[in-house]
Amino acid sequence: MSFNNQSAKHTNLPAILAGLGALPFLASSLFLTLGVYNLPLLGNTAEILRSYSLAIAVFMCGIHWGQYLQDTQARNLNLLMVSNALTLVCWLGFLMASFVAYFVIVIAVFLALLWVDYRLYQGGRITSRYFKMRLAVTAVVCASLALPLSFI
Repeated sequence: MSFNNQSAKHTNLPAILAGLGALPFLASSLFLTLGVYNLPLLGNTAEILRSYSLAIAVFMCGIHWGQYLQDTQARNLNLLMVSNALTLVCWLGFLMASFVAYFVIVIAVFLALLWVDYRLYQGGRITSRYFKMRLAVTAVVCASLALPLSFI
């Protein structure tokens, strides 16, 4: 494999992983919409979606934490405080909120994370390609979280 092919492969890896990461959102949402409330070996479909959304939201907050530590230019957004605040909001919502309220909270968190990425994009800290990928995946994730709510 040539260097250019290997480089292109690594360039696409974040988009591939983000797309694969969106699949559990899509599948869980589809199952809930079709009335499949329990999955063999995995359990309650709503809880699968709820817990997976917490894991991914916290993971995305961790990406911003890492960016804060690595990129002194990105510190004007205070990513350390924003990522911690969003993690706590998501976690407390997971522990304390009803199913519907939690999904509203986690959708808001995903949109806030996208807004942070938009600010990073505006500041030249992330590429246009990465931001467009984040925009597309966030749209899929938020739609997947909102769809089951319309059937409650």
